[in-house]
Amino acid sequence: MGKIFTALGLMSGTSMDGVDASIIKSDGERVYSPLLDRYYVLKRVSSVQERVIEERVNKAIDGGTFSKTRENFSNLGKSVEALEAKEDAEKKLASEKEKNQELEAELNQLSYKILNSKNELEKTVGEVKSVESEKLSLLNQIDGLKSQLNKMKEESDEKDKIFKELEKLQEKNKNIKNDYYIFSEERIKINNKEIRVMTRFSFMGTDSSSPSSVDCYVDFEPSFGVNLADLEMGQKGKDFSFNKIYSEQGFSKDQFKKVKQENCRFIN
Repeated sequence: MGKIFTALGLMSGTSMDGVDASIIKSDGERVYSPLLDRYYVLKRVSSVQERVIEERVNKAIDGGTFSKTRENFSNLGKSVEALEAKEDAEKKLASEKEKNQELEAELNQLSYKILNSKNELEKTVGEVKSVESEKLSLLNQIDGLKSQLNKMKEESDEKDKIFKELEKLQEKNKNIKNDYYIFSEERIKINNKEIRVMTRFSFMGTDSSSPSSVDCYVDFEPSFGVNLADLEMGQKGKDFSFNKIYSEQGFSKDQFKKVKQENCRFIN
């Protein structure tokens, strides 16, 4: 058996996107023992980084200040990594800025549409009491969490927690429709007990210029002295169920038929 040599082989293609490395022990004839056989992916360097590195190296060589020592090449490598890190940070910042602009645009668009619908509706039915939109609520939550993260400069468990919650809400936002509901309210008394007659105007999506449906219900607030579930009276001209629990409180269905006819703000 001849002398055993340890040999290192490196090979890369013209794309320069990786290097095949192999280390073996062999006598060049019969003995062969592989120690390493691996492919390494190279970090891509942008054209801007290449020009910066080339300029700095040429300047150093021309000025006689650059010597081919292990330390100098190590420092050069660190400079490349620093440039890459800076470029990655700038890309992330630009991406985050773009997402914030998209969020702001989505918030403004939905808020404007709801406000416009509210104003148009009030011309017909009078003052409306409230608005509900799961989409708008979610967007406001996302905006609030983003504001919290922007104020937290240092990494912390609390920041990680907020970031995870933000990711969940952003994912949920992808599947939430732009539906919203506008409510009018009228307070009346039946049997000397105060109730709220609520008319619900449903808008399915931001393309809706008028309500997709209008229905009415009675809200028995505990503070009024009546602790009952809402009485859903449905749409105009439709019959509704009247559970005996309302009768046990001294109400009759005829009373609420009259309420539906006189107090619900249906659009003709």
